Amino acid sequence: MSNITPLVPPTFNQDADTNKPNHLPATVAALVELDQIITKLQNPLTHHSPTALRLLVERLAELNQEIEQVLSTSNQTLARTSEGMQSLLDLLRLADGTPFPARQLFSLLTPLHQELLLARYQLVGRV
Repeated sequence: MSNITPLVPPTFNQDADTNKPNHLPATVAALVELDQIITKLQNPLTHHSPTALRLLVERLAELNQEIEQVLSTSNQTLARTSEGMQSLLDLLRLADGTPFPARQLFSLLTPLHQELLLARYQLVGRV
């Protein structure tokens, strides 16, 4: 019997909308809406008033900003994880020949795994 506790995925603050059956993560929802707006704009049979065009372009700008924010946040998470992984690799290289108990390796890898799960959640909304 192992004395190592199983890794439990992190819990994240989720909006109340997550209970809705069609809830999409921010990036996916923004990309879907972006695609829908582009399709509307590309339809040659649709004549948009200047006001409607202005609103569509404003929404495109908002969606672009949302996507950039999510990507930036996820990039920062991945950068932290990369730095942590490099530190762990340096530690293991310096400890060459020194045995590490599995529990100690587990405790070193767990935060990095949590950060990777967080980055994935930030991008796709699920772990």
